[in-house]
Amino acid sequence: MTTVSGPARTSWRGVLALAAAVVVVASATGFFRAFTMPGMESMDSMGSPGSTAGRRLHGMALADMPEMFVAGAALLLALGAALVLGRTRQGAVPAVPAVPAVPAVPAVLPPHTVRGRRTIAVVATAALTIDISKTSTLGFVIPGLRTEYGIDASTASLLAVSGLSGTALGALLCSRLAERIGRRACYLLATLGFTATSMCGTMPDFGGNVVMCFLMGIAVGGLAPMLITVLSDLFPGPGRGAAVTGLSILATAIGYLVASGSALWLEPVFGWRVLWLIGAPTGLLLAAAAAVIPDQRSTRAPAAAEDNWLARNTLTTRLQWVFAFSIGLTTFGLTTWVPTLSRVGGLSLTTANALLTGSAVAMVLCAGLLLLGYRRFGPTGVTVRLAVCVAILLLALAVSGWAVAAPWLSAAVLTVALLGVNTMAAVFLPVAADVADDGLRGRVAGSVSFFNRLGGLAGPLVLSLLVRSVSEVLVSVALLALLCGSVAAYTSRRQRVLRKAAAVRTAA
Repeated sequence: MTTVSGPARTSWRGVLALAAAVVVVASATGFFRAFTMPGMESMDSMGSPGSTAGRRLHGMALADMPEMFVAGAALLLALGAALVLGRTRQGAVPAVPAVPAVPAVPAVLPPHTVRGRRTIAVVATAALTIDISKTSTLGFVIPGLRTEYGIDASTASLLAVSGLSGTALGALLCSRLAERIGRRACYLLATLGFTATSMCGTMPDFGGNVVMCFLMGIAVGGLAPMLITVLSDLFPGPGRGAAVTGLSILATAIGYLVASGSALWLEPVFGWRVLWLIGAPTGLLLAAAAAVIPDQRSTRAPAAAEDNWLARNTLTTRLQWVFAFSIGLTTFGLTTWVPTLSRVGGLSLTTANALLTGSAVAMVLCAGLLLLGYRRFGPTGVTVRLAVCVAILLLALAVSGWAVAAPWLSAAVLTVALLGVNTMAAVFLPVAADVADDGLRGRVAGSVSFFNRLGGLAGPLVLSLLVRSVSEVLVSVALLALLCGSVAAYTSRRQRVLRKAAAVRTAA
């Protein structure tokens, strides 16, 4: 067992604080410098006679952006300091007998912390919103990126592949890292990483964007399962599932509104790169709120044998993974291509983004209705109904030819479908966290999120490689939505059967 003195822990805390401060300063420097570069111009001016858009950025050496390397080195130092503090916190014994040992933090917030529950819920939901908005931004970035770099759709999809690969890895790493260093430190590192990698908006070539998008994905991917776990611990009791699902649905809707609104108001002025760069100020705000996140680490609590048997055989295992993968395939496959599909009929960049932003506002307003539907029909009932509605809308759009002939109507239908699949995606992770044991909630959420990100990784790649027309994309997503509904229905049926079996075992 490691013996650590109080001064040593204080020193490592100082190292962590210093490293975090360096990341903040370097990221802020990179953010403000980006707007002095000639490449930060509107999409309309790119390619025009005498335009300097992209010239300096394309020819710039990475050595001309030292703040990017400084932020990366400081982030690694912060990670090392957090790991040392986490290890000493696990195995420390007091160096001086007079100093009392720090009591273990329970898995669920004690009653006396209920006063701060609303504050924690607001911060966690806001962080989840920004997390979702960055994933949604991929779809808005790709059209402008293709124009500037002159690449085809298959090549551009590598950006989505790298980003979603990072989120899958981040979902696993962050859930385990939080057990070692605590959720607060893990949250701080994730938000700092998110902030630092936002400088990918100044990357001079496409390959650099792919690498930075992967690193950003690692930071972003770890936030969602950890935040859902934090929210689940805030709401003990039978109403937990509905409360966390409601916040997740709201965060999903607002997250897409943030992404589409940024594309509408900022992209025409500063170009597509600004959609990455705005992650710096939002990331800094989230990092500043790290003190609000409960500094907890899960410890497995004993449970009854029949409860363990039921948990191993219902939503917490393979069926959860299958549904998470299929909904990831559907959601990210559609999300990545909606901005492109909405412009098929000849809509301008501004008009298409305005339609998507207006529809995103409707998504936020519908969040309350969807929560009522969740309370009325349960997670399975909501998922199945949404899957059927999405399939009908997309199949009708594909068969009618409205995608090209009526672009305004097409964009509206696509966004309604996006609302449906995003709501389906917002439901599965809170349910997974709700049915998990308190001590295993973090790992369960991380593993389920990992399979969801794997599905998201496959979605854009499969669609870009296998489909060649708008109608094929629409039909493919419609079939995937029906697959998700079928998996949800089967899972619910199996859960009912196993609960009856568990009741019989208990009675016996």
